[in-house]
Amino acid sequence: MIKNARKPILRANVPYISRWRVKHSSTCSNKTLTHPVEESSKVLRHLEFIKPLEFQKGLQIQEKFVRAQLDMKALESKIKRKLGLLELETNGAPINEHEQKILDTIMDMKPNPIVLTFEFEPTYTGGKRSKKAVSDEDILNFENFRPKDQVKNKSPKFVQAERGGQVTFHGPGQVVAYIVMDLKSFHSFPAKCLVSAIEGSTIDTLKSAPQGKHKTPLNLQAIRTEETGVWIDEENKIASIGVHVRRSITSHGVSINVNPDLSYMNSFTMCGLPETRATSVLEQIPDTTCSTHDIAVTFVNKLAKKLGITTVERIQLDDIDID
Repeated sequence: MIKNARKPILRANVPYISRWRVKHSSTCSNKTLTHPVEESSKVLRHLEFIKPLEFQKGLQIQEKFVRAQLDMKALESKIKRKLGLLELETNGAPINEHEQKILDTIMDMKPNPIVLTFEFEPTYTGGKRSKKAVSDEDILNFENFRPKDQVKNKSPKFVQAERGGQVTFHGPGQVVAYIVMDLKSFHSFPAKCLVSAIEGSTIDTLKSAPQGKHKTPLNLQAIRTEETGVWIDEENKIASIGVHVRRSITSHGVSINVNPDLSYMNSFTMCGLPETRATSVLEQIPDTTCSTHDIAVTFVNKLAKKLGITTVERIQLDDIDID
């Protein structure tokens, strides 16, 4: 059960934090795939960007948080090496209480795992698998494409990203969730398990995301297939997944189609799967009132359960200064 603190939606760059406590019952404990093994990973932070951003700005924001994790990881590794040398020099004598407090203070500075959720301006992005296959002509076709319904949108851009997978689309009406975390700070949790957790969290989100005045569950049934991602059936894909890992620090994540203009995706081959098409929550349930906000919040809470995290701290932002 998730307790939701009442709060206003912020329209400024002032952090506002609220807490959700996830209480595991016997019916959902078997869905937990791992658990934190470090104090810093017992809280999951959710930065929800509530205004559409340029895709490149989203990448820059993500990289800031990835760099913070990598820098702390390098410091942690250096400290461990120094302690190892000290132990050899002192014939195994332990460090004193004062030194231990200093080390504990440094380790307490380790960043929490974080999920950044965005709605981007129209952007086609290439993954690692498509890096050499996308021609200049392909890029020109992407950037000159005009959508069927969302005709007032900005012209699409093409950006090469360092995630797994092939060409995909990000744009209005789609939730993009970037997950930045240290896999080593969770029990037995390699990258393939993170992908599984993302798929499972997306499926759970489509079942239970609230809609309407009475917060009725969306109850949209989705599945896994042999291909990475989340599907309504073997031909209709509703969420794309691509993850990147550097020294056990993750980035990128999932895009979930809530109510985008599907012509952006279905006019081209997305994710290297020519026999499939993109679908959305709105296409599957035309009278739904479920919003990108509802999907973003539900997804992060579901992911927290998969990670064995009991506290989510959420901040809503228009933008963030990364200089």
